[in-house]
Amino acid sequence: GHCRRSHRVRRPTCAPSQHAVSPCVGAMNRPPHLSFWLSLLIALCLQMMPLPDSVASLRPLWVPLVLVFWALVEPRVPSLLAAFLAGIVLDAHLNTVLGQHPSAFILLVYGVSRVRAVYILFPLWQSTIALIPAWLGYCLLMAVIDKLFRHSADPWLRWMPALTSALFWPLVFSVLARFSRHQQKD
Repeated sequence: GHCRRSHRVRRPTCAPSQHAVSPCVGAMNRPPHLSFWLSLLIALCLQMMPLPDSVASLRPLWVPLVLVFWALVEPRVPSLLAAFLAGIVLDAHLNTVLGQHPSAFILLVYGVSRVRAVYILFPLWQSTIALIPAWLGYCLLMAVIDKLFRHSADPWLRWMPALTSALFWPLVFSVLARFSRHQQKD
């Protein structure tokens, strides 16, 4: 008889790195769905949490931050579906035009995922800077939709989240990267 040899394919192991945007893309067999949905749920809670008016304009774009992280790091999770669902939840909660948040989230996630190959080469500090146009584009799209439906907002509430999101990106990235690696090991 013919004897078959079993060839074990070695999966790359990744040590935690603070230098590359993608901590360990494709190193694990299964996508981290639990980490993905749990982090999105936490982001939704943070986004919907009431804040005093004095600090409301400083709230980062929690949901876009989490969606962008997953779009960059793990293309196997359903980022576009999650963007749509999270957007519908936020539209209902914030009583905005139905479709405003889903369309902005989907465009953001789609745009970032299209240039993913470039972003994963960047060190974290460069990706922080490179994502500023994405945060500004999201804010601009929200402003245009609001303008079309004659909804006015304070300029600080409109544009400050782009800045605070850029400032929070390294923290969000580091926490989610560590969390997703921990979940994948279990």
